[in-house]
Amino acid sequence: MTKIVHIARPISGVGVYISLLTKYIDNESFVNVLICNTHENIIEPKDQSEKVIKIHHANIFRKIHPLKDFISLLNIIKILKKENPDVIHCHSAKAGILGRIAGFYLKKKTFYTPHAYSYLSQQSKTKRTLYKFIERLISYFPAKTLACSNSEYKRAEEDLKINKEKICVWNNSIEEQIELKQTEFIKNLPKEYICTIGRPSYQKNTELLVKSLIEVKKSIKNMHLVILGAGLYSPSLEKIKIQIKENKMESNITIVPWLDRPQTHKILKNSLFYVSTSRYEGLPYSLIEAMALKKACIVTNVDGNVDLIIDKENGFVVEECEFKIADKIRLLTTDISLRIEMSRKAKEIFYENYTIIKNISKLQEIYLS
Repeated sequence: MTKIVHIARPISGVGVYISLLTKYIDNESFVNVLICNTHENIIEPKDQSEKVIKIHHANIFRKIHPLKDFISLLNIIKILKKENPDVIHCHSAKAGILGRIAGFYLKKKTFYTPHAYSYLSQQSKTKRTLYKFIERLISYFPAKTLACSNSEYKRAEEDLKINKEKICVWNNSIEEQIELKQTEFIKNLPKEYICTIGRPSYQKNTELLVKSLIEVKKSIKNMHLVILGAGLYSPSLEKIKIQIKENKMESNITIVPWLDRPQTHKILKNSLFYVSTSRYEGLPYSLIEAMALKKACIVTNVDGNVDLIIDKENGFVVEECEFKIADKIRLLTTDISLRIEMSRKAKEIFYENYTIIKNISKLQEIYLS
Protein backbone atom coordinates (compact mmCIF):
# COMPACT_ATOMS: atom_id res chain seq x y z
CA MET A 1 0.00 0.00 0.00
CA THR A 2 1.41 3.38 -1.06
CA LYS A 3 0.59 6.23 1.31
CA ILE A 4 0.24 9.73 -0.17
CA VAL A 5 0.05 12.81 2.05
CA HIS A 6 -1.44 15.88 0.36
CA ILE A 7 -0.53 19.32 1.71
CA ALA A 8 -2.97 22.01 0.58
CA ARG A 9 -5.53 24.70 1.22
CA PRO A 10 -8.26 22.60 -0.44
CA ILE A 11 -10.57 25.31 -1.76
CA SER A 12 -11.82 25.96 -5.30
CA GLY A 13 -10.02 23.92 -7.96
CA VAL A 14 -7.51 22.42 -5.51
CA GLY A 15 -10.39 21.02 -3.48
CA VAL A 16 -11.96 19.49 -6.58
CA TYR A 17 -8.59 17.99 -7.60
CA ILE A 18 -8.03 16.29 -4.25
CA SER A 19 -11.66 15.14 -3.92
CA LEU A 20 -11.68 13.48 -7.34
CA LEU A 21 -8.21 12.01 -6.92
CA THR A 22 -9.04 10.34 -3.60
CA LYS A 23 -12.35 9.04 -4.95
CA TYR A 24 -11.06 7.48 -8.16
CA ILE A 25 -7.53 6.32 -7.33
CA ASP A 26 -7.15 2.59 -6.66
CA ASN A 27 -7.84 2.37 -2.91
CA GLU A 28 -6.45 -1.16 -2.74
CA SER A 29 -3.03 0.18 -3.75
CA PHE A 30 -3.08 3.78 -2.47
CA VAL A 31 -4.18 5.49 0.73
CA ASN A 32 -4.54 9.30 0.92
CA VAL A 33 -4.07 11.65 3.87
CA LEU A 34 -4.61 15.44 3.88
CA ILE A 35 -2.82 18.22 5.77
CA CYS A 36 -4.79 21.48 5.58
CA ASN A 37 -5.76 24.59 7.51
CA THR A 38 -7.30 24.46 10.97
CA HIS A 39 -9.82 27.27 10.49
CA GLU A 40 -11.16 27.00 6.96
CA ASN A 41 -14.34 25.62 5.40
CA ILE A 42 -12.81 22.66 3.64
CA ILE A 43 -13.96 19.69 1.64
CA GLU A 44 -14.09 16.21 3.12
CA PRO A 45 -12.43 13.99 0.50
CA LYS A 46 -13.76 10.44 0.42
CA ASP A 47 -12.29 7.24 -0.98
CA GLN A 48 -14.08 4.71 -3.19
CA SER A 49 -15.90 3.25 -0.17
CA GLU A 50 -17.26 6.74 0.69
CA LYS A 51 -15.06 6.89 3.79
CA VAL A 52 -13.63 10.33 4.62
CA ILE A 53 -9.83 10.24 4.42
CA LYS A 54 -7.68 11.11 7.44
CA ILE A 55 -7.22 14.88 7.85
CA HIS A 56 -4.56 16.72 9.89
CA HIS A 57 -4.51 20.46 10.55
CA ALA A 58 -1.59 22.86 10.20
CA ASN A 59 -2.20 26.53 9.47
CA ILE A 60 -0.99 27.37 5.97
CA PHE A 61 -1.29 31.12 5.48
CA ARG A 62 -1.90 32.60 2.04
CA LYS A 63 0.51 35.54 2.44
CA ILE A 64 4.21 35.41 3.27
CA HIS A 65 4.79 35.58 7.04
CA PRO A 66 8.22 34.20 8.03
CA LEU A 67 7.45 33.35 11.68
CA LYS A 68 4.01 31.85 11.03
CA ASP A 69 5.34 29.98 8.00
CA PHE A 70 8.19 28.51 10.06
CA ILE A 71 5.77 27.32 12.74
CA SER A 72 3.56 25.84 10.03
CA LEU A 73 6.58 24.04 8.53
CA LEU A 74 7.45 22.52 11.93
CA ASN A 75 3.86 21.30 12.33
CA ILE A 76 3.88 19.79 8.84
CA ILE A 77 7.17 17.98 9.49
CA LYS A 78 5.79 16.65 12.79
CA ILE A 79 2.69 15.26 11.04
CA LEU A 80 4.75 13.78 8.19
CA LYS A 81 7.02 12.00 10.66
CA LYS A 82 3.95 10.49 12.30
CA GLU A 83 2.35 9.43 9.00
CA ASN A 84 5.60 8.33 7.34
CA PRO A 85 4.24 8.61 3.76
CA ASP A 86 5.74 7.08 0.64
CA VAL A 87 4.81 10.19 -1.35
CA ILE A 88 4.20 13.86 -0.48
CA HIS A 89 2.01 15.78 -2.92
CA CYS A 90 1.80 19.52 -2.21
CA HIS A 91 -0.59 21.86 -3.99
CA SER A 92 -0.35 25.58 -4.89
CA ALA A 93 2.22 28.15 -3.83
CA LYS A 94 2.50 28.27 -0.03
CA ALA A 95 1.79 24.59 0.59
CA GLY A 96 4.12 23.89 -2.33
CA ILE A 97 7.01 25.75 -0.68
CA LEU A 98 6.49 24.25 2.78
CA GLY A 99 5.85 20.77 1.41
CA ARG A 100 8.96 20.72 -0.76
CA ILE A 101 11.16 21.89 2.12
CA ALA A 102 9.62 19.25 4.40
CA GLY A 103 10.06 16.56 1.74
CA PHE A 104 13.72 17.49 1.29
CA TYR A 105 14.34 17.46 5.05
CA LEU A 106 12.65 14.07 5.50
CA LYS A 107 14.11 12.65 2.27
CA LYS A 108 10.66 11.75 0.91
CA LYS A 109 9.54 11.49 -2.71
CA THR A 110 7.73 14.79 -3.31
CA PHE A 111 5.52 16.20 -6.06
CA TYR A 112 4.35 19.80 -6.44
CA THR A 113 1.33 20.90 -8.48
CA PRO A 114 1.17 24.71 -8.95
CA HIS A 115 -2.50 24.86 -10.08
CA ALA A 116 -1.46 28.09 -11.92
CA TYR A 117 1.77 29.68 -10.71
CA SER A 118 1.27 32.26 -7.96
CA TYR A 119 3.55 34.88 -9.51
CA LEU A 120 1.00 35.27 -12.31
CA SER A 121 -1.48 36.62 -9.75
CA GLN A 122 0.67 39.58 -8.77
CA GLN A 123 -0.41 42.94 -10.18
CA SER A 124 2.76 44.68 -8.99
CA LYS A 125 5.79 44.08 -11.21
CA THR A 126 8.04 44.03 -8.12
CA LYS A 127 5.95 41.40 -6.36
CA ARG A 128 5.63 39.39 -9.55
CA THR A 129 9.43 39.33 -9.90
CA LEU A 130 9.86 38.38 -6.24
CA TYR A 131 7.32 35.55 -6.34
CA LYS A 132 8.82 34.24 -9.55
CA PHE A 133 12.30 34.30 -7.97
CA ILE A 134 11.01 32.33 -4.95
CA GLU A 135 9.34 29.80 -7.26
CA ARG A 136 12.57 29.43 -9.23
CA LEU A 137 14.65 29.09 -6.06
CA ILE A 138 12.44 26.39 -4.52
CA SER A 139 12.50 24.46 -7.81
CA TYR A 140 16.10 23.48 -7.02
CA PHE A 141 14.80 21.19 -4.28
CA PRO A 142 14.61 17.55 -5.46
CA ALA A 143 10.79 17.57 -5.72
CA LYS A 144 9.21 16.96 -9.11
CA THR A 145 6.73 19.45 -10.61
CA LEU A 146 3.50 17.66 -11.51
CA ALA A 147 1.84 20.13 -13.88
CA CYS A 148 -1.95 20.05 -14.27
CA SER A 149 -1.85 20.95 -17.98
CA ASN A 150 0.51 21.03 -20.93
CA SER A 151 0.70 24.82 -20.74
CA GLU A 152 1.66 24.66 -17.07
CA TYR A 153 4.36 22.13 -18.04
CA LYS A 154 5.58 24.52 -20.74
CA ARG A 155 5.63 27.47 -18.31
CA ALA A 156 7.68 25.44 -15.82
CA GLU A 157 10.19 24.50 -18.50
CA GLU A 158 10.43 27.73 -20.51
CA ASP A 159 9.53 30.52 -18.06
CA LEU A 160 11.03 29.07 -14.87
CA LYS A 161 13.85 27.17 -16.65
CA ILE A 162 13.18 23.95 -14.74
CA ASN A 163 14.91 20.90 -16.18
CA LYS A 164 12.31 18.87 -18.05
CA GLU A 165 13.50 15.74 -16.23
CA LYS A 166 12.01 17.31 -13.08
CA ILE A 167 8.61 17.98 -14.68
CA CYS A 168 5.73 15.69 -15.55
CA VAL A 169 2.08 16.34 -16.36
CA TRP A 170 -1.27 14.91 -15.38
CA ASN A 171 -4.24 16.79 -16.82
CA ASN A 172 -7.03 17.83 -14.48
CA SER A 173 -9.85 15.37 -15.13
CA ILE A 174 -13.44 14.96 -13.95
CA GLU A 175 -16.27 12.44 -13.85
CA GLU A 176 -17.78 11.36 -17.16
CA GLN A 177 -21.30 11.67 -15.74
CA ILE A 178 -21.83 15.12 -14.22
CA GLU A 179 -24.01 15.19 -11.11
CA LEU A 180 -26.86 17.73 -11.26
CA LYS A 181 -28.95 19.05 -8.39
CA GLN A 182 -31.85 21.47 -8.48
CA THR A 183 -31.34 24.91 -6.95
CA GLU A 184 -33.73 27.71 -6.07
CA PHE A 185 -31.57 30.22 -7.94
CA ILE A 186 -32.73 28.83 -11.31
CA LYS A 187 -36.28 30.07 -10.70
CA ASN A 188 -35.10 33.69 -10.82
CA LEU A 189 -33.08 33.35 -14.02
CA PRO A 190 -34.37 34.12 -17.53
CA LYS A 191 -35.00 31.30 -19.98
CA GLU A 192 -31.83 32.10 -21.94
CA TYR A 193 -28.53 33.20 -20.41
CA ILE A 194 -24.78 32.71 -20.72
CA CYS A 195 -22.61 31.58 -17.85
CA THR A 196 -19.22 31.98 -16.19
CA ILE A 197 -17.83 30.32 -13.06
CA GLY A 198 -15.21 31.83 -10.77
CA ARG A 199 -14.94 34.16 -7.83
CA PRO A 200 -14.66 37.83 -8.88
CA SER A 201 -10.92 38.42 -8.62
CA TYR A 202 -7.85 39.63 -10.49
CA GLN A 203 -7.36 36.12 -11.91
CA LYS A 204 -10.87 35.74 -13.29
CA ASN A 205 -10.88 39.34 -14.65
CA THR A 206 -14.65 39.64 -14.14
CA GLU A 207 -14.51 43.37 -14.88
CA LEU A 208 -13.59 42.57 -18.49
CA LEU A 209 -16.56 40.21 -18.82
CA VAL A 210 -18.94 42.88 -17.50
CA LYS A 211 -17.46 45.38 -20.00
CA SER A 212 -18.01 42.83 -22.77
CA LEU A 213 -21.65 42.37 -21.80
CA ILE A 214 -22.16 46.13 -21.82
CA GLU A 215 -21.01 46.09 -25.46
CA VAL A 216 -23.28 43.14 -26.29
CA LYS A 217 -26.30 44.92 -24.80
CA LYS A 218 -26.00 47.65 -27.42
CA SER A 219 -27.36 45.19 -29.99
CA ILE A 220 -28.95 42.42 -27.85
CA LYS A 221 -30.94 44.22 -25.14
CA ASN A 222 -32.02 41.13 -23.19
CA MET A 223 -28.58 39.48 -23.05
CA HIS A 224 -28.11 37.94 -19.60
CA LEU A 225 -24.95 36.77 -17.81
CA VAL A 226 -24.86 34.54 -14.72
CA ILE A 227 -21.70 34.80 -12.62
CA LEU A 228 -21.39 31.66 -10.49
CA GLY A 229 -19.06 31.11 -7.56
CA ALA A 230 -19.08 34.52 -5.84
CA GLY A 231 -18.20 33.79 -2.25
CA LEU A 232 -15.35 32.55 -0.09
CA TYR A 233 -12.40 34.62 -1.34
CA SER A 234 -13.87 37.12 -3.85
CA PRO A 235 -11.76 40.28 -3.58
CA SER A 236 -13.34 42.04 -6.58
CA LEU A 237 -16.98 41.36 -5.69
CA GLU A 238 -17.89 44.83 -4.42
CA LYS A 239 -16.07 46.46 -7.34
CA ILE A 240 -18.11 44.32 -9.75
CA LYS A 241 -21.38 45.23 -8.04
CA ILE A 242 -20.54 48.93 -8.38
CA GLN A 243 -19.59 48.45 -12.05
CA ILE A 244 -22.93 46.72 -12.72
CA LYS A 245 -24.92 49.44 -10.96
CA GLU A 246 -23.10 52.37 -12.59
CA ASN A 247 -23.73 50.92 -16.05
CA LYS A 248 -27.38 50.04 -15.31
CA MET A 249 -26.77 46.31 -15.92
CA GLU A 250 -28.75 44.96 -12.95
CA SER A 251 -31.35 43.36 -15.23
CA ASN A 252 -28.64 41.77 -17.40
CA ILE A 253 -26.31 40.24 -14.81
CA THR A 254 -27.02 37.87 -11.92
CA ILE A 255 -24.36 37.11 -9.33
CA VAL A 256 -24.86 33.75 -7.64
CA PRO A 257 -23.03 32.91 -4.37
CA TRP A 258 -20.94 29.80 -3.83
CA LEU A 259 -23.02 26.64 -4.37
CA ASP A 260 -22.05 22.99 -4.20
CA ARG A 261 -20.82 21.49 -7.47
CA PRO A 262 -24.05 19.67 -8.49
CA GLN A 263 -26.10 22.88 -8.07
CA THR A 264 -23.54 24.87 -10.04
CA HIS A 265 -23.63 22.20 -12.77
CA LYS A 266 -27.42 22.49 -12.99
CA ILE A 267 -27.25 26.23 -13.71
CA LEU A 268 -24.37 25.70 -16.15
CA LYS A 269 -26.24 22.96 -18.02
CA ASN A 270 -29.21 25.29 -18.64
CA SER A 271 -27.02 28.04 -20.13
CA LEU A 272 -26.54 28.78 -23.84
CA PHE A 273 -22.73 28.70 -23.66
CA TYR A 274 -19.78 29.42 -21.37
CA VAL A 275 -17.44 32.43 -21.19
CA SER A 276 -14.10 32.89 -19.39
CA THR A 277 -12.08 36.11 -19.32
CA SER A 278 -9.30 34.85 -17.02
CA ARG A 279 -5.85 36.43 -16.96
CA TYR A 280 -4.25 33.07 -16.13
CA GLU A 281 -5.23 29.48 -15.31
CA GLY A 282 -3.76 26.04 -14.63
CA LEU A 283 -6.39 23.86 -16.28
CA PRO A 284 -9.78 25.22 -15.15
CA TYR A 285 -12.29 22.67 -13.86
CA SER A 286 -15.18 25.00 -14.69
CA LEU A 287 -14.19 24.93 -18.36
CA ILE A 288 -13.81 21.13 -18.36
CA GLU A 289 -17.25 20.87 -16.73
CA ALA A 290 -18.73 23.17 -19.38
CA MET A 291 -17.32 20.93 -22.12
CA ALA A 292 -18.65 17.82 -20.37
CA LEU A 293 -22.11 19.46 -20.37
CA LYS A 294 -21.86 20.17 -24.13
CA LYS A 295 -21.23 23.90 -23.95
CA ALA A 296 -19.42 25.89 -26.60
CA CYS A 297 -16.93 28.22 -24.91
CA ILE A 298 -15.45 31.68 -25.42
CA VAL A 299 -12.14 32.03 -23.56
CA THR A 300 -9.15 34.33 -23.31
CA ASN A 301 -5.81 33.28 -24.79
CA VAL A 302 -4.06 32.14 -21.58
CA ASP A 303 -2.56 28.99 -20.06
CA GLY A 304 -5.14 26.29 -19.38
CA ASN A 305 -7.82 27.82 -21.59
CA VAL A 306 -5.79 27.13 -24.72
CA ASP A 307 -5.30 23.48 -23.74
CA LEU A 308 -9.06 22.93 -23.66
CA ILE A 309 -10.48 25.14 -26.40
CA ILE A 310 -9.45 24.77 -30.02
CA ASP A 311 -10.29 28.04 -31.76
CA LYS A 312 -13.27 27.74 -34.11
CA GLU A 313 -13.81 24.05 -33.20
CA ASN A 314 -15.31 23.82 -29.71
CA GLY A 315 -15.35 27.55 -29.11
CA PHE A 316 -13.34 30.72 -29.61
CA VAL A 317 -9.97 31.78 -28.18
CA VAL A 318 -9.76 35.57 -28.09
CA GLU A 319 -7.49 38.30 -26.76
CA GLU A 320 -8.35 40.23 -23.58
CA CYS A 321 -10.50 42.83 -25.35
CA GLU A 322 -14.16 43.54 -24.55
CA PHE A 323 -14.97 44.31 -28.20
CA LYS A 324 -13.58 41.01 -29.50
CA ILE A 325 -15.24 39.04 -26.70
CA ALA A 326 -18.54 40.85 -27.35
CA ASP A 327 -18.36 39.97 -31.06
CA LYS A 328 -18.03 36.27 -30.26
CA ILE A 329 -20.84 36.41 -27.69
CA ARG A 330 -23.14 37.95 -30.32
CA LEU A 331 -22.08 35.33 -32.87
CA LEU A 332 -22.74 32.32 -30.62
CA THR A 333 -26.03 33.84 -29.44
CA THR A 334 -27.42 34.39 -32.94
CA ASP A 335 -25.84 31.52 -34.93
CA ILE A 336 -27.62 28.53 -33.41
CA SER A 337 -26.23 25.93 -35.84
CA LEU A 338 -22.65 27.04 -35.07
CA ARG A 339 -23.36 26.86 -31.35
CA ILE A 340 -24.78 23.34 -31.66
CA GLU A 341 -21.79 22.11 -33.68
CA MET A 342 -19.27 23.63 -31.26
CA SER A 343 -21.19 22.15 -28.32
CA ARG A 344 -21.02 18.69 -29.90
CA LYS A 345 -17.28 19.07 -30.46
CA ALA A 346 -16.75 20.26 -26.87
CA LYS A 347 -18.31 17.07 -25.50
CA GLU A 348 -16.24 14.95 -27.90
CA ILE A 349 -12.92 16.58 -26.87
CA PHE A 350 -13.83 16.21 -23.19
CA TYR A 351 -14.62 12.52 -23.53
CA GLU A 352 -11.42 11.80 -25.44
CA ASN A 353 -9.06 13.63 -23.07
CA TYR A 354 -10.40 14.67 -19.67
CA THR A 355 -12.36 11.85 -18.01
CA ILE A 356 -10.80 10.79 -14.73
CA ILE A 357 -11.62 7.10 -15.10
CA LYS A 358 -9.49 7.02 -18.26
CA ASN A 359 -6.71 9.18 -16.85
CA ILE A 360 -6.28 8.08 -13.22
CA SER A 361 -3.98 5.15 -14.13
CA LYS A 362 -1.39 7.62 -15.47
CA LEU A 363 -1.34 9.46 -12.13
CA GLN A 364 -0.90 6.16 -10.30
CA GLU A 365 2.09 5.39 -12.53
CA ILE A 366 3.58 8.82 -11.77
CA TYR A 367 3.27 8.26 -8.02
CA LEU A 368 5.02 4.90 -8.33
CA SER A 369 7.70 6.06 -10.80
